[in-house]
Amino acid sequence: MGGTFIAAIIPIITAPIMSRLYEPKFYGVLGLYTSITGLVGIIAYTNYAQAIMMTKEDEDSKQVVWFSLLISFIISCISILIILCISLFTNFITDSVVGHWLFFLPLSVFLNGVNYILLIWANRIKNYKNLAFNRIIQALLTVLIQITIGILIKNETGLMVGLLSGQLLSAFLLSLEFYFKRKIFYIGRPKFGHFKGIAIKYKDLVLYSTPSEFINNFINQTPIFLLQKFGGTSYVGNFTFTQRFLGLPQLFLSSAIVDVFKQKASEAYNHIGNCKAIFLKTFKVLTGLAIVPFLISLFFAPQIFAFVFGNKWAEAGVFAQFLSVMYFFRFIVSPLTYVYFIAGKMKEDFFLHLLFLTLTTLSFYTGNYFLEDKRYLILIYAISYSLVYLIYFVRSYKFTTK
Repeated sequence: MGGTFIAAIIPIITAPIMSRLYEPKFYGVLGLYTSITGLVGIIAYTNYAQAIMMTKEDEDSKQVVWFSLLISFIISCISILIILCISLFTNFITDSVVGHWLFFLPLSVFLNGVNYILLIWANRIKNYKNLAFNRIIQALLTVLIQITIGILIKNETGLMVGLLSGQLLSAFLLSLEFYFKRKIFYIGRPKFGHFKGIAIKYKDLVLYSTPSEFINNFINQTPIFLLQKFGGTSYVGNFTFTQRFLGLPQLFLSSAIVDVFKQKASEAYNHIGNCKAIFLKTFKVLTGLAIVPFLISLFFAPQIFAFVFGNKWAEAGVFAQFLSVMYFFRFIVSPLTYVYFIAGKMKEDFFLHLLFLTLTTLSFYTGNYFLEDKRYLILIYAISYSLVYLIYFVRSYKFTTK
């Protein structure tokens, strides 16, 4: 957690510099790109990768790693063909807000897949030092490149090149660590004869978990796509910048805890049939970490954003204020919902994600119809999101016992 805290603080410390180098509309391009790559990534690498933690034997888990990497590579290749066909027969890519950066989408999908899959393996074998180091390097390289290019080129190029460079370095370092070093974390070589068995054994992850994760990610990106439609790229940029400020502490601090929670809860559930103790302990830790920062954001975000990042980002502060309660619940509840995977409740998780999607979509379209100020779409969205998180918490607690 100490190492990942450093990774979390790097983009926050440099945010005042970044906010003066880049306009909100440039963050809008970055936000749309990451939203699209995130959706494709759900299909590419989050399905069978969950089984890396679920298998009892390390040797079986290693083959799940290889199988997941293969699927990620195949989906990335398919996305190359789709983008080429779109660019040959339509003007969609050149006319879109993201533009030519969409040609880098397959690369981002594959690099994110390598990072995601190998970091799960690192978590399984309790190699927490490697997890932390990887996040620090990626965060540091990304912001250094973004600042350097931002000084020279006044558009979104620095943001995009920094993002891609961070993904590339992270994947490269992990590949070296987990393939060439002959220690416990060495993943060996693929045994293709085992892949069919893996595909069949963990098919529920594809049938239920992958659609659930896709819906969940789509829900998370809904504000970006609809804000682009109703408010334009600057609205998207303000929202994306807000997510970086509120979401990065959650991403690194919460994920550092959930890495440990996944391992400990899986172990306890498999051996004693109960992970309630680690569930409650993790809940208390997450709540203690979240309460003060999110109260500050709830009451003072507009003033803080205007002072720290400049007056042009005051609107992002209003967004942060609206989203504070939702991020509070997300920080606490989202890591704990891993119990659904441990207990094999993917079907219920799928239907809860459908509820998420329905409420989110209705909140935006209803708000757009009745409200003239489009900023309040974010508030309605945050309230509906928080209600479903409460349902998730109650049900996750119930599933801690077999």
